Amino acid sequence: MSQLLEMQPDASDVQVASIVAHVIERVQAGGLAVIPTDTSYAVIADAFRRESLEKLRAAKQYLGQVSLPVAAASLETICGVANLSPLATDLARAFWPGPLTLLTHTQSSLSWNVGSADTALAVRVPNHTFTRAVLAGIGPTVMTGAQKAGDTAISEIAQAQRVLGDVVDVYVDGGTLAFTQSSVVDCTGDHIRLVRAGALALADLRQVMPIVIDATASN
Repeated sequence: MSQLLEMQPDASDVQVASIVAHVIERVQAGGLAVIPTDTSYAVIADAFRRESLEKLRAAKQYLGQVSLPVAAASLETICGVANLSPLATDLARAFWPGPLTLLTHTQSSLSWNVGSADTALAVRVPNHTFTRAVLAGIGPTVMTGAQKAGDTAISEIAQAQRVLGDVVDVYVDGGTLAFTQSSVVDCTGDHIRLVRAGALALADLRQVMPIVIDATASN
């Protein structure tokens, strides 16, 4: 049966640290957790545990071996699993931590089940203190929206519980979230392309990198 942990706005540092430690323990043991982020509620799993990733794929109702996004607490950790180009690194330094997802390539030396070697790897460093504390304790972590594939993002923990049920080991209630999504920029080719508009607008990205192409109209 799933466990629900409430993280009150006035929770002490000790209380928050206890919740962080519990989530880390459950995920490292092979479980799934739903946690608040800077955009919406997300379900997380150990990126290097095949059985955990298969459980997550089934819970999200993904078809086949859909590539799973990876989050971490720092750019340095992301660089350990992703092959970021110089331009992608510039964007990461400008907007991480924050609501920016970069599509890039995985490091070829890794043995994991987040996706095939010929598909893009989505990576992000969220701007949320609790989330980053959890990620710092786990390392590279699969983190994807708590909603079923194709549904809208989830802003309240009760919604996540209804959608994912007892397949998730622990839910962390961080209150009602902003209900936004990260902007997704494709850095896998010769051009830098905005493929999903989100919390960061095209104008925000172009202030740092004027060459970003708006590819959202074709999606």
